[in-house]
Amino acid sequence: MAKIIPFRGIVYNQAKAGGIDELVCPPYDVISPAAQQELYGKSPYNVIRLEFGQDGPRDTDTDNRYTRAAQSFHEWLRTNVLRQSETPALYIYEMEYSAGGVVKRIRGFICRVRIEDYDSGIVKPHENTLSGPKADRLSLLRTCGAHFSQIYSLFSDPRGMIPGILAKVSGPPEMQVKNGDGVLHRVWTLSGAGDIEAIAREMADKPFFIADGHHRYDTALNYRNERRKAAGTFTGDEPYNFVTMYLARLEDPALTILPAHRALFGLPGFRPGTFEDDLNRYFDLERFDFDERSEPKERKRLLDMMASQAGQSHVFGMRLKDRNSYYLLTLRNDADMDALIPTASPAYRRLNVSILHHLVIEKLLGIKMETHKLGTNIEYIKDAAETVKRLEEGAAEVVFFMNPTKVSEVRDVAAAGERMPQKATYFYPKLLTGLVMDKIE
Repeated sequence: MAKIIPFRGIVYNQAKAGGIDELVCPPYDVISPAAQQELYGKSPYNVIRLEFGQDGPRDTDTDNRYTRAAQSFHEWLRTNVLRQSETPALYIYEMEYSAGGVVKRIRGFICRVRIEDYDSGIVKPHENTLSGPKADRLSLLRTCGAHFSQIYSLFSDPRGMIPGILAKVSGPPEMQVKNGDGVLHRVWTLSGAGDIEAIAREMADKPFFIADGHHRYDTALNYRNERRKAAGTFTGDEPYNFVTMYLARLEDPALTILPAHRALFGLPGFRPGTFEDDLNRYFDLERFDFDERSEPKERKRLLDMMASQAGQSHVFGMRLKDRNSYYLLTLRNDADMDALIPTASPAYRRLNVSILHHLVIEKLLGIKMETHKLGTNIEYIKDAAETVKRLEEGAAEVVFFMNPTKVSEVRDVAAAGERMPQKATYFYPKLLTGLVMDKIE
């Protein structure tokens, strides 16, 4: 049974810390070194110092970015840069953004969720995680005893009961910030006991599908297990048994997943002609030749054709090094995937990313599935133009263009207890870090 509870959120005291737009940051895993430095320059109180601090040349076991984060966190609490609510609450979080020329608003809420083992079926992941980020997040959690950001999860609510409760809160938000990509983030506090109890009852029998934040959930689970082992006995209601999540409705039409394109490099003995012949055994290939002037037009033509066929066929785009051509690849026969990975669920076998990773990258290019997530031969890129740039600069030998994974596919694969290949989804927009924090110690 799922358990969600309110908590005494920690927020910035803007009268002392400054405007909220100078204080928040994107998720740590999308912050480049240059962006990290820029965030450091925004404000001495920017949450980057807590969530993703800088390493120093003289760091030690007792003076490093984790200990400095803990020192800053406790100092900001002591000096009222950060303030903790007196009353447990849920926090309504709305993001307004533009996608495909349409303005969308997605509204969910931030709460504490009881951490559950995956085999309980209550929390369902859909992607694999890497050991490096989990070790980093665990060090931060151990040292600071706080969650500075939320895991983004989805729940099914076909009747729209939860949005009906959240819609009761209106008026100017308590926090509002527009970040660099133009997304408007708004936060309200929901402290009414009746509304909180109604939401908790409605959520009690629902599984949660992790959309974004698999590393953070795994970290919270590992930390919980450490604390339980150290304590010896526990009730299950201790703060370390919970993690903060942003929960949004699976059926919300404002949910957006962007594609993550693939650039492959370091392929031993790669020969474009031979590879094209290999592809012809499984795919129908449609080629669009171009010159320097017509390249943008043909690339757009390819992406438009992919989008138009997304619901009917398994398609993706491709370009090879030293070739002035784009290719539309369409899988001829689903039975090829059935034979290749017969133990996988139908939902998994029909994913475009599964077809690409298992049939093309592993079988035809010889890169084993277990190495895909290491990034030794594959780079994942959101922007199609940036993907092309890798090829033209000689940093890739072949690139693949993807349609976005559907929300229903995320649900079905997670419900089957499976995890998609690396970077199968890019949920957009990303949650901001530092709007609401949670102290668990």
